[in-house]
Amino acid sequence: MGLGLGAGGCTEPPASAARGASPLVVERGPLAPRLLLTGELEAVESDELLAPQTDNWAISIRWMAEDGALVKAGDRVVELDNTAILEEISDHELAVIQAGIELSSQRATSAVEVADKRFEVETQRIALAKAEVDAAVSPELVSRREHMQLQLAVKKARTALATAEDDLKAAIEAGRLAEEVKRIALDKARRKLEGAQEQIEALVLRAPRDGVVEIGEQPWEGRKLQVGDTVWPGMTVAKLPDLSTMVVQAQLSDVDDGTVAVGMAARCLIDAQPERPLEAVVTSISPVAREPEHQSMRRFFSVVLSLSDADPEIMRPGLSVKAEIRVDEREALLIPRAGLDLEGDEPRARLASGETVEVTLGACDARSCELLAGVDEGTELSAVPEVAG
Repeated sequence: MGLGLGAGGCTEPPASAARGASPLVVERGPLAPRLLLTGELEAVESDELLAPQTDNWAISIRWMAEDGALVKAGDRVVELDNTAILEEISDHELAVIQAGIELSSQRATSAVEVADKRFEVETQRIALAKAEVDAAVSPELVSRREHMQLQLAVKKARTALATAEDDLKAAIEAGRLAEEVKRIALDKARRKLEGAQEQIEALVLRAPRDGVVEIGEQPWEGRKLQVGDTVWPGMTVAKLPDLSTMVVQAQLSDVDDGTVAVGMAARCLIDAQPERPLEAVVTSISPVAREPEHQSMRRFFSVVLSLSDADPEIMRPGLSVKAEIRVDEREALLIPRAGLDLEGDEPRARLASGETVEVTLGACDARSCELLAGVDEGTELSAVPEVAG
């Protein structure tokens, strides 16, 4: 959360070294205020583990690694519920067996039909040969009527043979087509079975490389995903962040809009490692202020700060960070913080005479505040005693 640059940002007591070290005088000088933002570490690049496409669409989480756990390439990170798919696999296995039986049955049926047609062809071929032998008798040895009947029998035998041969070809083609239909059904059943088996494997999300696990967010409840939550295809269930590409994702209150600009320098402190300050630069500011959570009255701009020296040994995504942004220095009428009493509802300046006067303050830095009204330039002040305890 951003802290304002006005009087509210001056509530910390001034450093004791500033008291009495030099005359306290209201004068013009450079003001270098600081703006404090809070945020957290975030990786610019990550390997995302996404929920796979399944026939059931939505699927629940059965098991997942701890957030921040170290994993090796190939290790399980998330297991999604496979109960429904296991039931489908049983159905698909039965469908494959049934389709195989139907194909075998069709082959046997086709083979019998073709064999019958071949036998019929051979029968008609023998009948034709016999008719041709009978018709070869000399016309002089039989009556004219009998001779014509023998010739007609040859024609009938030839026609019957041609018909039998056509029936054989038709039976072969019909058997081939029927077998092809059954083979396609078997291949389709096998593909469904293989697809279900692949889905089973896809429901185990594994680490693509060595790294640290970052569990994904539940988008509607503002929390991390957990066992039992439902996820959808394409939803990020977990990530393996690249710890060498860390940035600070901070929030700037909309009341401080305009005080921060891209390129400003900052000093960041990780709450877990306060003894190791990190230099940073503001690299982007969101154009629109958004709610931190649903139906919140507050609005924040998203501010990204690039760190000059990322240290994968101590940096983890999600660690809280305080960022002190150095707002551009400018000339202003300054009043020393050592001469200000900030304990009351309104700030007051302690004059050299010991009298206190109410003043209006603007932005502050470590030593001075911008004086907007209350006393004149050149006014001498006396140090406000520090409050014991």
